[in-house]
Amino acid sequence: MLGLGGPYYHDASACLVVDGRIVAFAEEERFSRRKHHKDSRSCGVSAAYCLSEAGITLAEVDEIAIAFNPAWPEPSDVCTDGELIAELLDPALFGHHQPGQVTVVEHHFAHAASAFHPSGFDDAAVLVVDGSGDGVSATLAHGTASGLKVLRQWPFSQSLGWFYETVAEHLGLGDWTSSGKLMGLAGYGTPHYDLPFLTPESGGYRLDLSPYGIRPEEPIDDQYKDLRYYRRLKKAYAAAYTDLGIPPHRRARNYAAATSRVIADTGFLPEHADLAASAQQLLEQCLVELAREALAATGASRLCVAGGVGLNCSANGRLAALRGVDELFVQPAAGDAGCAIGAALEVALRRGDLTLPGPAMTTAALGPSFSDATIHAALTEYGLPFRDHGANLPAVVARHLALGQVAGWFQGRMEAGPRALGQRSILADPQHVEARDRINNTIKHREPWRPLAPALLEDAGPGLLGTSTAYPFMIVARQATGTAREMIPAAVHTDGTLRPQTVARDGCSPYSELLVQFAEQTGRPPALLNTSFNHEAEPIVCSPRDAVATFAASPLGMLAIGPFLVQKDGRI
Repeated sequence: MLGLGGPYYHDASACLVVDGRIVAFAEEERFSRRKHHKDSRSCGVSAAYCLSEAGITLAEVDEIAIAFNPAWPEPSDVCTDGELIAELLDPALFGHHQPGQVTVVEHHFAHAASAFHPSGFDDAAVLVVDGSGDGVSATLAHGTASGLKVLRQWPFSQSLGWFYETVAEHLGLGDWTSSGKLMGLAGYGTPHYDLPFLTPESGGYRLDLSPYGIRPEEPIDDQYKDLRYYRRLKKAYAAAYTDLGIPPHRRARNYAAATSRVIADTGFLPEHADLAASAQQLLEQCLVELAREALAATGASRLCVAGGVGLNCSANGRLAALRGVDELFVQPAAGDAGCAIGAALEVALRRGDLTLPGPAMTTAALGPSFSDATIHAALTEYGLPFRDHGANLPAVVARHLALGQVAGWFQGRMEAGPRALGQRSILADPQHVEARDRINNTIKHREPWRPLAPALLEDAGPGLLGTSTAYPFMIVARQATGTAREMIPAAVHTDGTLRPQTVARDGCSPYSELLVQFAEQTGRPPALLNTSFNHEAEPIVCSPRDAVATFAASPLGMLAIGPFLVQKDGRI
C-alpha cells in the first residue's frame, strides 16, 4: 500500500506498507532540497524511493491512498482526476505508468491513523490538532482493534493551529513554518496577557473573533479553498495582538560581507516573550480540555496524538503528565508529511493486510541509507581528506566531542519527521553551554534562544529525566532533574525543561555505541547535545552529497559519515 501525504502544496511525502509493516517513508523536501517542499504537492521522488526499498514498480502496488479529499466539501472515497494524479506521481518517474484512481482518506482520519495504527495500543483516545485539513482543525477519535471511530470534530473556523502560527508571525518569527520557534521563545516570558477570544472550556474550547470581524457561526465554507478566510483570519489576529499593545514586529535583516550571509535580527523584547508564553499556556489549556474529553468519551487510559500541533514538545509534556494518561504516543512525523503513514496503514487495515494492534513504531529510521562505497565516492569527489575508522569510529568521535568539537553525524537510514534522531545529526558535549550557543549562532545561524535537545541512553533516564519511560522521538518535554541541570546544562531550556531522545543500548548501533564511548571517556552520563544536520533554511540532509556540501559550507570542524571521519584541520 502506498500512502501519499502533504496535499496542500507543502510537506509532500510517501510511505510504503507491505504486509502491515512500514517498509519505507520519506519527505519530498529531502530530495528537492526545498524546505517543506513548499508550493508543490508532487510526491514522485519520495514515492520512487519507497518503491525501490521494496524492489517493486508502481504498477505492482495494490492500492494508493491520498490524505485529503479533493472534492471537499462533497464526500468522496476515490479520486479519478488524471491531472491531479499525474501531479502527485509524475508518470515520467514510473515508466510512464499512471494509476487510474487513488483512494481518498480524509485528512484528519489519516492523521489519526498515523498516530493510532503504529502505536501498538489495542485501545486509545486519539487527538488530532492542526491548522486545517478538509475543513477540519481538531478531531477526537477512539482507536480499538476494529479501527478508528471519529467522535467529534471542530471546523477550520476554530483552528488552534492557525491561532498559534499567527502569534509567531506577528512577532516576526516567520510564516507558518516557524511556529516551533514560538515554543522556544515562550520559555523566556511570563504568561500574563489575556487572550479573551480563545476560551478553554469543559469538552474543548471556543474561539470567537467577533470583535475583529469574524463570527464563529458565519457561513464561510466558500472562503476556505481560495484562502480568503485564512487571509481575513490573519488580519483579525493581527488586530487582536496589536490591541494588547504589541504592534507587528518585523525583524531587521543585515548583510554580513565576511560570511556572505543575510543575518536576521534574532533579539526579542520582553513583551514578545510574554505573548509567546501566553499563547503557549493557552494552547496547552485547550489541548488538555480536548484530551480530557477524548479520555472520558472513550474510557481509555492511553492517548495518541498527531497533527501539526502535535510537534509542540511542551504541550505534549503537559498531556503526558495529565491524570488518566498512562501511556502517550505521538507520531514523530506529526505534521502533514506523516499523513502518508496514516493513509498507507489505513488502507492496509481495510484490505486485511494489517491487524490491530499492529507492531509499535519504535524507530523513525525509515528513509534512504547509503553504502560505504557511495559515501567514499562523495568524499573523493569533493576532494576531502578522510580516514576509514571502521567499527572504531564511535570511540574516535567521542574523544573529539569530549575535547569540545562539534560533529556532523551521518549514519544509516534517514529519519522521518523534523527532529534529527541520530541518523542525520549535529552533536556536541551537553555540559558546555558554549557549544549550544556556537551551534545556534555560527553553525546554524538561528536565534540564540532556540533550545537544543539531549540524546541519552535509556538507562540514564532515571537520573537525567526522573523516569525510566522511553522517549525515542524527541517530541515530549520533561522537567529536568537536578542531575540534568548539573551534568547536561546545554540541553536544559531556560524554563527548566528538556526534550529528550532516549536510545536503547545496542552494540550494533553506532549512535548507541557513541553514547557509551562518550560516557566511558568522560566519566559523565551517556548523553550528547543533538540537533538536526542542516542549515536553518534547508531540510535535514538526506544523501552523502547533501551532508558533505552542508559540512563544507559551515563552520563544522568534523564530519562522521558512515565509517569515515573528515576533519577540516587536516587531522584524520
